Amino acid sequence: MPITRKSRYVNSARVSWTRSDGSQVELIGLTPRPPRTSVFTTTATDSDRLDTLASRYYRDPKKLWKIADASDQIDPFDAIAPGTTIDIPPDK
Repeated sequence: MPITRKSRYVNSARVSWTRSDGSQVELIGLTPRPPRTSVFTTTATDSDRLDTLASRYYRDPKKLWKIADASDQIDPFDAIAPGTTIDIPPDK
């Protein structure tokens, strides 16, 4: 899948990997979280997910990574427990 100029992975290192059949593939290396400071916090409800929060605050559910990057406690692949305090960083 091609990486666009707006992708968070555009400057990430590439890693070569050999499959069991001997073919080579290029993977994206680990990408450190960019520093993000929150503008405000919100408390998650039982219907909140990172994509719904991103849609609410940024009008774009694909920007869920900005919210995930703002906190070391949030894993973008896990559910958010109701009552969790969520940091909302600026949309830059």
